Amino acid sequence: MGSATQDSSKTEKSMQRTTSVDEKPSGLGVRHLQAVLLFLCITVNYLMRINLSIGIVLMTDRNTTSDIPVFDWTMKQKSSAHSSFFFGYLFMNLAGAVLVTKINNKFLLLGSVTISSAVTVATPALVIMAGFYMLILIRIILGFMQGFMMACVMGQMSRWIPATERSRCGAIVLGGVHFGTIVSFATSGVLGTKFGGWPTVFYFSGSLGVIWVIMWAMIGAESPNSCRYISVKERDYIVEELSSSTSLPKNVKIPWKEMLKSKPCWALLLVTIGQNWGFWTLVTEMPSYFSSILNFDSTTNGYMSALPFVSLWIFSFPASYIADLLVKKNIISVTVCRKGCNTIAHWGAAVALIILTFTKNDKLVVIIYIFCVTMMGFATIGYNINHLDIVPNFAGFLMGITNGLSNISSILAPQFVGIIVTDSTNAFQWKIVFWVSALIFFLGNLIFIIMGKAKPQPFNEIPEDIKTPHKKMSIASICSRP
Repeated sequence: MGSATQDSSKTEKSMQRTTSVDEKPSGLGVRHLQAVLLFLCITVNYLMRINLSIGIVLMTDRNTTSDIPVFDWTMKQKSSAHSSFFFGYLFMNLAGAVLVTKINNKFLLLGSVTISSAVTVATPALVIMAGFYMLILIRIILGFMQGFMMACVMGQMSRWIPATERSRCGAIVLGGVHFGTIVSFATSGVLGTKFGGWPTVFYFSGSLGVIWVIMWAMIGAESPNSCRYISVKERDYIVEELSSSTSLPKNVKIPWKEMLKSKPCWALLLVTIGQNWGFWTLVTEMPSYFSSILNFDSTTNGYMSALPFVSLWIFSFPASYIADLLVKKNIISVTVCRKGCNTIAHWGAAVALIILTFTKNDKLVVIIYIFCVTMMGFATIGYNINHLDIVPNFAGFLMGITNGLSNISSILAPQFVGIIVTDSTNAFQWKIVFWVSALIFFLGNLIFIIMGKAKPQPFNEIPEDIKTPHKKMSIASICSRP
């Protein structure tokens, strides 16, 4: 009797699974449209974030023949302008996790990009009128408004994208980080030299933000249940797929003390600090290096700054697939995958930076720079995803801590450049900048190799008496880095 009941139960579950698969909407649906909108959201936000890298080179170019005002800012002032974004970003990144649980994510994202776009479009007029400190204020506001963008994006993905589609959709959505960087670098030089001077750099990125806001207001939706134009079949499919998963109970206590005592947690924080120092040094300062040392004009500067991120973006897809395949087939362990990929990223970048300082050949410098940034793409499947390995139940909280605190190095790195590079044409001063970045890459990864783990830690366990069913946290939200 018991056996018959079990067989009946198995048959029923099998029929339910078959029905679920049969009822899956074919082709592209509204959920994919929402993913594209989120991809464009990250793209325009990174356009507005990165535009100053080339923009400030144009704003301080005394050789321009344009009637538009240019500024006599020192290297220290320019570095301060770069780092000011992260003052606002640091605060809101830590607070964002709370806001996204209290406010409708569609409206929160709408307000964030609206204000960011308005501030960006107004940047030329405000800076011409009020000068350097107005630029600092604008960048702080921009960082403040973008601080909770990624949390909103990932919240949207967790409500729209079924688990079976998250890898593909997540790769598309998060690709906006690199695509926005590529577009910003590739267009800024051309716009600033041939289409109206440096203000057009800000008008362009801000205007794209406005266009996205209009699109989002018209067809964006916080969830399938609140979407007015989704089909009943697709809505039911998404809701059914997501309702079968569970997440962290609201009444669970966060093991803060255990995390503070955990070597793997400290390893993650320190390697993330190293990542941010090196990455943002390259993103914010390489255009100045190309201009001052290699004497690239603004158009060439933009293209050369964009090339590495094109390579990184394209290369990240096969690299992540191969890494997952090696682990799945038990060719390498998860620990070897994480530490190996991160070593390729950080030690590869460190070696590239050191070699870069010993060559004056323009083409070779660009090749080395492309290699350096491309290798850093391995960090995504290295330290970044390791949050999910060691504390899957608390990965979101740990990510908030590491992502927030690591932005201290995003602030300090450009400031360090401003202190060291007193003469932007002095190649030795730039060598110090790159050597220090290489050293920080090396030390951060060394700590990760020694102290890092790829297995759930004891304090990750949740007591059975407080486990409750909820919706599952998106893996993409845990593994992303703004």
